[in-house]
Amino acid sequence: MLGMKEMISLVEEVKEKIMTKKRFSTAVENLVARGNMSYIDAASHIVEQRGLDYKSMKRLLTDSLKAKIEAEATNLNLLRVKKGNKLPI
Repeated sequence: MLGMKEMISLVEEVKEKIMTKKRFSTAVENLVARGNMSYIDAASHIVEQRGLDYKSMKRLLTDSLKAKIEAEATNLNLLRVKKGNKLPI
């Protein structure tokens, strides 16, 4: 029979392994804030580090993180966008 400390550590270990939108978003934001890593690179790094499938990344992206990755991809010419009037910033 497990003691109380063992039960708590087991629950914490399971929580660490379960990746939610909030945890994924926080991890990506932390990597971007800490170093010279882009949002695309940070998201890829976390997926590889956790051993997740890239297809599962779609369900882990929050709306704000998705917008940041999309903007980054657009700036790198990885996405086709409509040519419109855009002020240089």
